[in-house]
Amino acid sequence: MIAGVLLPATAQNFSPSSWSGTGWALNQGYVVTNHHVIDDARSIVCKFYKGDEMVGYSAEVVQDDEETDLAILKITDPRFPGFGQLPYAFKQGLAEVGESVFVLGYPMTTTMGDEIKLTTGVLSSRSGYGNDKHQYQISAPVQPGNSGGALFDRDGNVIGIINAKHTGAENVSYAIKSQYLMPLIDRLPEGRAVLPAANSIRSLELKDQVRLVRGYVCYIICSSRQENDYYTPPTRRNDDPYGDSYNNDPNGDSSKSYENTPSGSTYRDVPSRDFLRQNIEEWGDCRNVAITKTNGDVALHGRNGWAGSGLPADLSQTLHELNQANEYIDDVQLTENGSWCVLYGDNGFRWNYIPPSLEKEIYGYHHDNEVIYSVTFNDEGDWILIGKDHYSASSTQLLTFLKEGAEQFGTLLAACLTDDGLVACYDRGYTFLGNVPEDLQDRLRETQLDVYRIKIAGEAFFFADKDGSYRYKM
Repeated sequence: MIAGVLLPATAQNFSPSSWSGTGWALNQGYVVTNHHVIDDARSIVCKFYKGDEMVGYSAEVVQDDEETDLAILKITDPRFPGFGQLPYAFKQGLAEVGESVFVLGYPMTTTMGDEIKLTTGVLSSRSGYGNDKHQYQISAPVQPGNSGGALFDRDGNVIGIINAKHTGAENVSYAIKSQYLMPLIDRLPEGRAVLPAANSIRSLELKDQVRLVRGYVCYIICSSRQENDYYTPPTRRNDDPYGDSYNNDPNGDSSKSYENTPSGSTYRDVPSRDFLRQNIEEWGDCRNVAITKTNGDVALHGRNGWAGSGLPADLSQTLHELNQANEYIDDVQLTENGSWCVLYGDNGFRWNYIPPSLEKEIYGYHHDNEVIYSVTFNDEGDWILIGKDHYSASSTQLLTFLKEGAEQFGTLLAACLTDDGLVACYDRGYTFLGNVPEDLQDRLRETQLDVYRIKIAGEAFFFADKDGSYRYKM
């Protein structure tokens, strides 16, 4: 790679220790990507479409070649069900100049979102930058995050692996020719048996090819941390902004505060509600959780202690970093599609893939120096933000619903949005909209707790007061 001229279509960086790229499936649970995508990674998660949702699986590097910038991963996650029959074929011979090509990948997900992206073009040259015979030059645009994605010809055959773009020219991208992957494949225990057997999308229109192929092209999230890192307790921070304790009651009269001492954390890559329940029972109190049906769970206790399983790698990393910095972790939101937000410290936020209008609203609250107590959002773009002095929502319909509840039941304390339901908790009662589990409605009507946190995922739920007393069904 020549700096300033040839730029890897790289792993986009979320932070100095987290980045992403693209990969695509071979048989037997293997995934192809670029060397520069997985270089220095200690934790790798491959997220694949399962229907309209994405599911992440842990993986490890089994073959790697820096010179050709290629790597093969193996999915090691025990939840992984296998790929089934791959719809595309693998072409080892050379493609022709002028052939139509298309690229699928996950570029610039922090701003473009994590839905798979399609670009199209033609094969411009059978040599790459500086007449490199290992590469094709193509006109299909690629961006940071496209690295490792497959280059398909018009019949749906894999003919290359995206790895770079030219910074000094428009729509000049490069892909490593597929034949240079063969030495790595030959070193696998299964050898060439991992190659796709047949092309079942040859005669289809592009839109149908994309529909069938997208489940085999993955969003790769890498971290320079690994699972064991999440067991390390933090050291005390000398510049802690809260002094000896931090009181998390918006009215300033909570009966419980969390001392400025480290709280432990524990993590598993594999989703396990049993693991979460075990930790909650051992703690004896639990301030908050984030639960999903498919994308992992996390529970909070003490100042910054947490237990999680099956979480997105970047969320696990964020929780670990806050724990290490001895920040007070107040709230975590996590959706089925992997969007997340963490509320911490005095008024700190970190997030990934939240609705743009919510991001703008958060900045507005910060500009006005208003403390944010809680936030909830779903994968449909709906959101509710609750601050010290007022609350806001993504639509007039939601705001009207919340105001009508406040007129009847008093101050809004908490809310939880799912893709098809809403629970709002006030100081004298509750309101429900859409699909809310009947069991949860009954438990809320019966409880003596002043509910300050509430989370729902399918029929599972959790609610707690400010003191860490909780009820759940998980």
